[in-house]
Amino acid sequence: MSLGKMSKRLWSSIGTRLTLWGAGLTTVLIAIVSVLLYAGMSLSMRSQIDAFLEGEIHELMLTVRAHPNDDAYLEDYFRRELGVRTRNDLGFRLIDEQAKIFVSSAMNEVLAGLWIAPESWYSDAPHLLCETLEPQGAPYAHRVCSIRTQTADGRVCTAQSSYSLDQMTESLARIRRFAVVILALTPFVAVGVGGFLARRSLRPVRDIIRSARSIGALDLRSRITLSGTGDEMDQLAATLNGMLERIEEKVREIQRFTADAAHEIRTPLTALRGNAELALLRLRSPEELQHTIEESIAQYERLQRIADDLLLLARIDAREVIFNREPVSLDTILEDMRELYAPIAEDKGLSLEVQKPSGVVVHADSGRLRQVIGNLLDNAIKYTPVPGRVTISVSQENEATNICVADTGIGIPEGDLPKVFGRFYRADPARCASSSPGAGLGLSICRSIVNAHGGAIKIGSTMGAGTIVTVQLPSEHASTTPPPWVHGESPSDIKEALKDRSHPSVRYG
Repeated sequence: MSLGKMSKRLWSSIGTRLTLWGAGLTTVLIAIVSVLLYAGMSLSMRSQIDAFLEGEIHELMLTVRAHPNDDAYLEDYFRRELGVRTRNDLGFRLIDEQAKIFVSSAMNEVLAGLWIAPESWYSDAPHLLCETLEPQGAPYAHRVCSIRTQTADGRVCTAQSSYSLDQMTESLARIRRFAVVILALTPFVAVGVGGFLARRSLRPVRDIIRSARSIGALDLRSRITLSGTGDEMDQLAATLNGMLERIEEKVREIQRFTADAAHEIRTPLTALRGNAELALLRLRSPEELQHTIEESIAQYERLQRIADDLLLLARIDAREVIFNREPVSLDTILEDMRELYAPIAEDKGLSLEVQKPSGVVVHADSGRLRQVIGNLLDNAIKYTPVPGRVTISVSQENEATNICVADTGIGIPEGDLPKVFGRFYRADPARCASSSPGAGLGLSICRSIVNAHGGAIKIGSTMGAGTIVTVQLPSEHASTTPPPWVHGESPSDIKEALKDRSHPSVRYG
């Protein structure tokens, strides 16, 4: 692996980025803190020295006032007093208006000629002045505090105390060296500690990655183990587990769909092969061959319907179906559907009624809407025994149009209602009133088409009383947002309608 690829791989790691960012921020933070601490300690030391020198000046003035006109005594006294100090760091002096020192505690005055009185020093009110002086050739600077005063014999002068900054300078130098060492070590320590913490913090992520990689398409039952802390990692694991559950359910649906589709296709294919094999067993009369061909054509048509329905569902799921929505009059559509299905109902001994207000218009694809109503009528006629009645009714409420197809058929068990819109769902053949129950795709197609129109479909049924399927579509100028219905529910209003023989959508023969 090349150096460039290795560095790119390392930088792509969240742990590496967190470690480097943490180390950099820690180093910068410690540098800022060190600078602030250094400046604070320097100012604090200087303030303490200034306070000490101010006190020494006041003691100096008390001694000066006690011995007027005796400069020699004062000088000798100061030298004896300061001579007992272990460090020669403190000094006293008196300076006249010509900047000449006439009393000094030091034999060799290193500050002679360095201090110059500020302008208007002797004319302004007396005040304390502290400053730092650096004698030429001296290893350390001196802190000097001065104040204008007057001796008992009337001489105007400046009383001055000074303190060598050797200890302060050496202390600050040690602090600087220590800070430099700390700053030099900080990145390495921060990288080590940050790397350890990053690896420890990201350990749950690595566990999640390993668990996720171990879950394959053939084994979706495994789940990521939660640590039980309730932190963000647990929330991530719970979210992934929820996603796996949804994926597992979809895979099961696909598997069921594949098995059902294969079964539905195999049935007509088996019939076709059986017819062909029987025709080849012996010579057949023209009438027998014609009958065999007719049965084969019927099976071909069944295969064609299944293929067309599956293709339509797949295209709707992929949003490849274009719906030509336009204002559609329900009067025309329902009348056409009545003319088409009334003979079928009459052949079976059923009555078909259409109840509709005039002038109802919806915004829909006319062909697809006919397909929905046709599927519902086909199911209603198929599962309604003689004598019975199938009714289509139309109503409007809240800018929506309801199309209800009701029958007095055998009904659907309540436990099966959530499944009726599933693909390849069919009722129990023992309760089916038709010898050809169909492929079980009709209601699934109805739901897909209605949903694509921004509408909703719901169903209610009572065993032995009948079934009502309600399609709700937005009116021509209504919003196309689907209402919050749960497909497959059995609403109480539909149940009540099934129990009520006076309901306009349900009639019993």
